[in-house]
Amino acid sequence: MLISYFYPNRLHALFIPYAKKHQFQLNYCTEKADLIYCGSASQLGNALAAKEKHKKPLICWVWDLPYGWRSWTRDIQEFQANAHRDRQIKAIIAMLKACDKVLCGSKYTQRILKEKYSIESEQLYFYIDTEGIDGTPPHAHASGHIIQISRFALNKRFDNSIRAAAGIGQKLICAGTGRYNKLENLARELNADVEFYCNKSTETVMGLLKSAGILVSPSLHEGWGMTPIEALYCGIPVLLSDLEVFKEIYGDKVPYHRKDDINDMKKKIQQLLDDKELQKKIVKDCRPLIESFTAAKFAKRWEKAIA
Repeated sequence: MLISYFYPNRLHALFIPYAKKHQFQLNYCTEKADLIYCGSASQLGNALAAKEKHKKPLICWVWDLPYGWRSWTRDIQEFQANAHRDRQIKAIIAMLKACDKVLCGSKYTQRILKEKYSIESEQLYFYIDTEGIDGTPPHAHASGHIIQISRFALNKRFDNSIRAAAGIGQKLICAGTGRYNKLENLARELNADVEFYCNKSTETVMGLLKSAGILVSPSLHEGWGMTPIEALYCGIPVLLSDLEVFKEIYGDKVPYHRKDDINDMKKKIQQLLDDKELQKKIVKDCRPLIESFTAAKFAKRWEKAIA
């Protein structure tokens, strides 16, 4: 089958060599295509235009819908900075309903799509770049630190990590993309030992992850959560907020802190840093789970879903 595939970045194309039953037109479509596949809601505009022009069926992948953004905001500035999300979600929902099939990355997102927007979907888990991670050495000048990796977005709550790590006696590394001046100011106010890495290469970030002691993810909302998977693949234990989607994936194999509870997060960070046996157990218990999140195994799940 010839598939026109609209995708946002390199990561979303790593499964293509394993989808051997198909040929791909990458980020374009012709009348020869049998199917249009959209790898992200961010690319739906182009995919729907191709569907309209060439009259081909369209399947779209969606990570999540941040419908609960109001609960993330703590002041009027944060509210105003995110007020666009309602319009954004409304537009995405309209586009998803124009697709012939929707795929999603977690049972949590599948439930939200159905309960809140009456959209049926098929769920399949995504993958991480295992080959890229394997080829990256640990960072030469950092080790044993606490790390959080993500976009510097409101729902990721890097500020919680800074507050929770302050005074613990272990460096926190915040690696991400976007604006982080407020986070820098917070770290300075708390006299917290924090280093920021912004818009660095994947190799740099993965090197920092490989040399870390633990990874934290205090998110208030996730569609799946890639960095805990990457950390566990690297043998780095994790501490996560008690989100529904995290518990869906990891069950009782990892420790959680209460969502948006800085004191509980600080307590759990200290416990995890102090307990080397627990660190080993987390990594060992999660190993069978992590082994399924490869591009090759995703390709098999994906080929079955689009058949």
